[in-house]
Amino acid sequence: MKEFAQILVVIFLFGIGCKTVENTQKSSNSPQTTVDTLNFDQQKAFDKVFYEASKQKLLNNKEKASTLFTEALTLNPSSHTCMYELSVLNYDQKNYFKALEFAQKAVQKNTEYNPWYFSMVANAYKKLGMLEQSAMVYSDMVQLSPNERSNYLKSANAYFKIRSNEKAIAMLRKMQNKFGIEQASSMQLVTIYSSIGETEKAIAVLEKISNQYPSKISYLGRLADIYIREKQEDQAISILKKIIEIDSTSGNANFILHIMYLDKDDQLSLKYLKRTLVCDDVSLEKKLQALSPLLKDETTSKQNKNDLMELAAILVENYPSKAAVYFFEADMHVMYDDYQSARKSMSQALKKDAFSFAIWKKILYLNERLHDYDQQLLDANSAIALFPNVASLYHTKCKALNELSAYKLAIKTAEEGLQIAIDKTDKTDLMIAKGEAYRNLGEIETAKQLLETILSNDPNNVSALNTYSLILISEDSQLNDAEKYIDKALVIQPQNPTLLATKAKFWFAKNNTNQALDLLDKAIQLDSKNVKYLNQKKLIYEYLGDEEKANKMKLKIENLHEE
Repeated sequence: MKEFAQILVVIFLFGIGCKTVENTQKSSNSPQTTVDTLNFDQQKAFDKVFYEASKQKLLNNKEKASTLFTEALTLNPSSHTCMYELSVLNYDQKNYFKALEFAQKAVQKNTEYNPWYFSMVANAYKKLGMLEQSAMVYSDMVQLSPNERSNYLKSANAYFKIRSNEKAIAMLRKMQNKFGIEQASSMQLVTIYSSIGETEKAIAVLEKISNQYPSKISYLGRLADIYIREKQEDQAISILKKIIEIDSTSGNANFILHIMYLDKDDQLSLKYLKRTLVCDDVSLEKKLQALSPLLKDETTSKQNKNDLMELAAILVENYPSKAAVYFFEADMHVMYDDYQSARKSMSQALKKDAFSFAIWKKILYLNERLHDYDQQLLDANSAIALFPNVASLYHTKCKALNELSAYKLAIKTAEEGLQIAIDKTDKTDLMIAKGEAYRNLGEIETAKQLLETILSNDPNNVSALNTYSLILISEDSQLNDAEKYIDKALVIQPQNPTLLATKAKFWFAKNNTNQALDLLDKAIQLDSKNVKYLNQKKLIYEYLGDEEKANKMKLKIENLHEE
């Protein structure tokens, strides 16, 4: 009891300078610390008001409850329970000075230690920004109730916040002396030591608790983090491998090892990446992020391709219901120009998420690369049914119709797209496709007017320059102007196979078949699946009377159609 009274004196000295608490500094022998005796009628009156106040509090009628607890306190000025309830109500209403005043009075009036009262004093101090006082209250609570672990941690945390690191460390050491090496105090010590740059001490704490609990890899994980942060890679790798020895399914350890071996040992990095892909504690998003750089690797060796295919297979096996893994698989196939396999992967993705615009966009792109315009038309119609207000889909459909010689439908589709198009690029693309349809219908003047309008607003539009050049090539008298437009486009995109094929048409129109064939060879090298370039080459051989080469071209075209 003497110890409790001494602590009360310390607590209430903290209130000096605050108007709301300046009258609470009482010695342990103050008359207010004794319980006033109530007669039967007084007790009955008090109980009635107190219970009604408690009821109103339960009903969340806080103002009514506060009024009734105040009335009850007037009936029994020694009721520390009323004081505590008033403290709680004021705290909830953010009246922290009043909360502190009532909490201090409750502690003062109570003759026995009540942790709830002390906690309210500490919390009120904390809310008022008086962290040192709050820390001291928790310290007193440790002294009064040494078996309550949370008080050690709360005190240490409060000291740490005001940068009284030595006091915080001392409190945590005191906790460990009492309870032994355990997680909460150890992790708090690691945090403090790390924050003040005493890395070796943080490491020592982690090593001690790791030895105490050798099967808990979380401590080793923290240890590896510190080594990585301190750029002590060898030590970090050693710890991470130790984690994997304990638990081979630790995805985080495998993932970090994959990162650490990047650009140092590709095979080890790949080994740990494969392990990461089958671990549950690493998200699919993180796994895909780790795989993404591999798709940008310019090394396209057979071994790299096999490695990527194995990684993709692992993903699909572990996440068969996720569209994203088929997306990765498709990108991997695209990397090796296998657009057919890529489209199969995206078909699987579509089965998992039929309403993903990204998936539809990818499928339409692959159809384009495969020059499969029958399928493109089907898919474009399906996409438009789902996303009727996306103008770019009408452009895709219009292009497919042009390739399928359905020129009037192409014009109609372009007009439908223009009705909803808002973006300037979409409008331009649709107008170019519409102009292409008019060109193919032989309505040259209409096509020229459309393309001239586009080029007047956007003179460097490559597609418009190409289409306008084709229109001019069809007019023998306009060949010089046609060359000017296609050459301008080639300056902008010199490796565009479509432009190279157009320039080949120009040279053929000029009877320069050698130049035309050279350009077509370059176009085919860039886009080997495009039947149009092979047809164009076959026509030149037929014009030259080279039946053997014409037949070879015909066979290649048939093989492509079979694919």
